[in-house]
Amino acid sequence: MIGKLGAALLFWIAVGLIQKFDWGRGDAKAVVLLAVLAATPLVLAAIEPPGRAAANRAARLLAIAALALLALQSVYALSKLRHPSLIDAATTTLAAGELLRQGHDPYAAAIDAVAASETHETRLAGYKYLPLTIAAYLPLGQALGERGIVLTNLLLHLLTVWLIYRLGTTLGGSAAGWLAALLYLSLPLVPFQLFAKGDTDAIAVVPLLGALLLIERNPLLSGLCLGLSLSAKLLPAGLLLPCCLPETPRARLGYALGVALGVLPILPFLLWSPSAFVDNILLFNLQRPPDSTSWLFWAPPSAAFLAHVIAAAFLGAALVFVWRRRPDLATRTALAVMLILAAILAGPAAHHNYQLWWLPLAAVLLGAALTSRRLPMASPAF
Repeated sequence: MIGKLGAALLFWIAVGLIQKFDWGRGDAKAVVLLAVLAATPLVLAAIEPPGRAAANRAARLLAIAALALLALQSVYALSKLRHPSLIDAATTTLAAGELLRQGHDPYAAAIDAVAASETHETRLAGYKYLPLTIAAYLPLGQALGERGIVLTNLLLHLLTVWLIYRLGTTLGGSAAGWLAALLYLSLPLVPFQLFAKGDTDAIAVVPLLGALLLIERNPLLSGLCLGLSLSAKLLPAGLLLPCCLPETPRARLGYALGVALGVLPILPFLLWSPSAFVDNILLFNLQRPPDSTSWLFWAPPSAAFLAHVIAAAFLGAALVFVWRRRPDLATRTALAVMLILAAILAGPAAHHNYQLWWLPLAAVLLGAALTSRRLPMASPAF
């Protein structure tokens, strides 16, 4: 028991350090992210089938604790409705929604002065996320402004926690599901990013969790969920394309069809202003200079090139592994965590909102591992 509590505490401390090491501390943040990446296979090795899961009494206690934290975070979210002060991801999403409502192309409009300043390219001042992000925040955003962003995030947060519980239950039983939810809810970084900052990554994360949950049940819907995530943001969905690949040729065909259907919302905007869309969605990320949240800020250009090669090779190796070995859901989830962490380490920025990509999946893995009887008392974790 002491060893398991220690593992959970290490996870909490690691995420706390990632939150603390922000601007000017990208080198220290990279060390912690690398440590989490290295620990992920150890956590995976401790997971066993749900048949030997913890007792129902433990599950009830974990459920009570998780639901209490969820209630507190909901109150926190509602408190932020008084005077919201949101980051540019939220404000540009509101601006993009208003432009779209008026019949203008948000990718060809000058709404992102920060990006244009970073790259010294005025053509890179358009909207930086994909159409599903606009659509998700448009109803409440247009009605309530910045308060609508917070309320939409609250709804997405509730969905995220429910999907974490479902994934955890699939991997390790009810206790694992509730513990996974509790671990996720215990992280101060999450509600702060969603409700104080108005981060919009939750709209891309929710369908990703659904994609993993549906791999074995319905490959078509799994692919559709992944495609919808791609229609919100290219990352992290692009990294999970190999992780969600089904086992059989027929299932893979359905998966590919689902992904194709999911990305259809992108097509009208690509056709509307092709150059503006490509500039702001693809070219911006290729030209974006490293900032001080990333270790690459201090590294020579050759180090960035090498990091990109390693991350790309890892993604290719993951595809080959899933194609040939047909791993179980726990292995796919662990692989997703590692790919996301590798991409963040290889990227020009390691902002706090990027951590929302892997934290739900890491909580699922750790919840399943800590409710497993296979876990040694001194087993290392995150």
